[in-house]
Amino acid sequence: MFWPSPISTQKLTIILTTAIGIGFMVPKFVLGRIAAGRRERVAHELPLFIDLLRLLQGVGLSLDQSLQIMASDFSHVMPVLGHELAIANSQYSRGRTREHSLNRLGTLHANDNLAGMVSLLVQVDRHGGAVQEPLRIFSDRLREHRKSEMKERIGKITVKMTAVMVGTLLPALVIVTAGPGFIAIFRSLSAMSK
Repeated sequence: MFWPSPISTQKLTIILTTAIGIGFMVPKFVLGRIAAGRRERVAHELPLFIDLLRLLQGVGLSLDQSLQIMASDFSHVMPVLGHELAIANSQYSRGRTREHSLNRLGTLHANDNLAGMVSLLVQVDRHGGAVQEPLRIFSDRLREHRKSEMKERIGKITVKMTAVMVGTLLPALVIVTAGPGFIAIFRSLSAMSK
């Protein structure tokens, strides 16, 4: 009969503990990456969502018709928001209010601009009125916000590139500019030693 030695049970315990730890952390990491990618796609799809909604409202469709068309006909252009909008429309057709059906869309992706858009749509649905001008103002504000985010990213990249340029270009620049001077010094020192 084989009895495991204390060392092998310690190793087994360590291996099992490590496997359990990895089993808990890897899915969390993978799901976090998927969620971050989905939030990023929502941020990229939101300006198109607003422009399409403005266009459909300008044609004369109601808010419900516009949201139905966007979910059914434009889901290939906006895969994430189109899918979420289809869920919201399905909930609305089953008896939920427009506010409750869109609330999931506004809170799920942790995007302040999307939450603002949802609150605008809820206000228009609740109180009525024209949505063209608020959508235009919201679209302009969103574009300005995205422009400032891009400038901030470019600023960060510039700082990072400065370190790279100093590390790679400075030695080459020193060799090119100071190289002839060093060669002249070495030649004069070798001539003096003869």
